[in-house]
Amino acid sequence: MRGRLTPWLLILWLAGCRGGEDAAVPFPAEPSRIVCASPAVAEIVFALGAGDRVAAVADFTDWPPEAAEKPRIGGALSPSRERILALQADLILSQGRSEALAALAREHRIAFFSLPLDTLSDVRAAIAGCAARLNAEERGRRLLREFDAGLAALPRREPVPVLIALGHSPGDLSGLMTTGAGTFLHDIVELAGGRNVFKDVPLPWPRISRESLLRRAPALVLDLQAVALDDTRRAALAADWQRLGFAPAQVRILEEDFLLRPGPRAPLAAARIAESIHHISATPSP
Repeated sequence: MRGRLTPWLLILWLAGCRGGEDAAVPFPAEPSRIVCASPAVAEIVFALGAGDRVAAVADFTDWPPEAAEKPRIGGALSPSRERILALQADLILSQGRSEALAALAREHRIAFFSLPLDTLSDVRAAIAGCAARLNAEERGRRLLREFDAGLAALPRREPVPVLIALGHSPGDLSGLMTTGAGTFLHDIVELAGGRNVFKDVPLPWPRISRESLLRRAPALVLDLQAVALDDTRRAALAADWQRLGFAPAQVRILEEDFLLRPGPRAPLAAARIAESIHHISATPSP
């Protein structure tokens, strides 16, 4: 399926770099031709009401709907230099590890700012930082109030041991990934009432074996998929978990793309995961 692994590649490639502003080029007082070089960055800019100033976005940008209609610069991992230069952008906003874009911006005297979006705290800081740089402070304050209120509204309960499963293809659990602490997915799951069973692993996105996940005995498996699935594929994923000994009630296959995107919809992602955790909490033990 075209692009299936791209969200995982984006997470791994863009994570782990604190980003920052390239001071070699002055930041424009009122940027009007903005290139958003990742889907998460585009969501933040549009949520701040600055979508009319966006000249282009990266591939796989699909939210909000009006962002999906913008011209494309190619993938976040390999954007087109030619398209960016033809846009006459006055600001490039990127995410995390963006050395090639930073070099392009410096070479052509384009203002550049890269946002770290590894954790929920990073997301809050990115919203505030973008709001200040785009002269949208009031919109930013309102967005942060909504963000915090959505997270504060999550139910409080005894934590449920949860496996966050990433990169699972039907019939193959050998390439399974999860998340340790220090990532937005970890933060979301723990706020939603889960206890990440791999939170002690020092890597942010480790590959795991079937043996290690069984030893940690999660009560709930959250199998996060990057794309919408047909019934056949969904059934095959569920069958894999059953072969490992997990009952159907212990597995939730979640296909919403906002679960994998660190941005303003994080409270919505947390609420969606909280629903799954509530279900397993409310299911009587055999």
